[in-house]
Amino acid sequence: MSSYRLAAQPDLGPPGREDRVALRQGSTSVTFGALDERARRYASRLVAAGVGAGDRVLVALPNSVRLFEMIIGAARVGAVTVPVNTRLSDRELRLVTEDARPSVVVGDAGLLDRIPRLDTERHRVAVGADYETWLLASEPVDGRTGTPEDVVLQIYTSGTSGRPKGVLLTDRNLAAKVTGVIERWGLDEESTSLLATPLFHVGALSWGLVGLASGATTILADDARPATIARHLEDERVTHAFLVPSMLAALAREVGRATAFPALHTVVYGGSPISDGERRVATTVLGPGLRQVYGMTETTGGFTELEPDRSRPDGDPRSASAGLAYPWVDVEIHDPATLSPVPTGEVGEVWTRSAQNCVGYHGLPLATQELLHDGWLRTGDLGRLDGEGYLYVTGRLKDMIISGGENVYPAEVEQVLRLDPEVADVVVLGEPDPTWGETVVAVVVLDSASHRTPESIIEATRGELAGYKRPRRVHIVDELPRNASGKVATAQLRELLATAAPSGGTA
Repeated sequence: MSSYRLAAQPDLGPPGREDRVALRQGSTSVTFGALDERARRYASRLVAAGVGAGDRVLVALPNSVRLFEMIIGAARVGAVTVPVNTRLSDRELRLVTEDARPSVVVGDAGLLDRIPRLDTERHRVAVGADYETWLLASEPVDGRTGTPEDVVLQIYTSGTSGRPKGVLLTDRNLAAKVTGVIERWGLDEESTSLLATPLFHVGALSWGLVGLASGATTILADDARPATIARHLEDERVTHAFLVPSMLAALAREVGRATAFPALHTVVYGGSPISDGERRVATTVLGPGLRQVYGMTETTGGFTELEPDRSRPDGDPRSASAGLAYPWVDVEIHDPATLSPVPTGEVGEVWTRSAQNCVGYHGLPLATQELLHDGWLRTGDLGRLDGEGYLYVTGRLKDMIISGGENVYPAEVEQVLRLDPEVADVVVLGEPDPTWGETVVAVVVLDSASHRTPESIIEATRGELAGYKRPRRVHIVDELPRNASGKVATAQLRELLATAAPSGGTA
């Protein structure tokens, strides 16, 4: 796999596997050979539409096996695929489209009506009968051109405010990730992989490409409901799956029995932290092969991993870490002000250096300059490294709470609150305070059988946290709002805090 390139794979899988199923979604199955042919036909149609190197092809689709032929076909003619979040508002779709300025737009008929037509657009086609007619109108072509440095994907970050940023990922970025993790995760041509998260996020996209490169059969889930995921895992005898933590917890509640899926070898999860308790429950249901990854769109997904370790005792602090950097990745902690590395154990900004790092943001040179620094990528996350190299992420740099001149890292407070067996989910934020500048507030989801009060949750942190770190207020909610990648939508929570009646007590 060392020679893997998205734009230059002769057979899209191990030699001699052309007739093996590469992708399956419901009643639709696509072999490796058919995927290769369809990708070459797609490349031909793009050329016929006047698409060349560097042109953008905007794709607006719910999860579909067709997206992979589009990404591969576009890369083979040097074009850049822009998969857009199908959950965006009309305003957000307009901003993304105006930023990408696509030459071709492909997508679901209902979504196409919401995407504005720009003067750059040469063709648009609705996936379905029209797309099939369009695709088959030309003979397949071999357009394997370009270099590993060519941008092949432009993925927009799921920020909750401000201008959307298109992250530029190259063929080299994808190759570094794909070739690095196949063996670690044990994927091969005998594997069956489940893809159940949105393909407009880098986690699902890279998971699907890893499946293709390894020769595995990848199943696209019918939907993300726990009962549906459980059915796929059991009926398809899935060996590998990628999920987000909220899906892990929901699946464990749905199944409720130990070792329910004996074929399951590995579950990779990421997007947000989980507690020791949640991990133990998920391990009981899904088996011991849980692997937590930490990363971001700008790093082509995960660049550190917490591997399964059956010898790790309950309460081991490493269980709360983001794991170790991959062997091909460097991680350092830098002072955000001086940009200099800090000593082991001290908190600072997480920096990473590897071939997975993107080349910047589309059309945003200043933002790119802030992101990339002398070969390193600044994640914007706060964290620390221990003596063994385990990374502990303590929060977002911009979300750090400064209370009375002291720095409070939300992840540290959340970790303590998660120790409470009746706390099912939690997020910690800062809110303005006339005396202290900011104070700590926790938004908590309780176990369904719990009758805890906000005051009792605050009291439980006494002796566990310094006074300035303890929540001054606790809001109890039924669930935390999350985006499609499983991350908490903090903007919605801040709106809630701004309007909610006071709750909790003084720490």
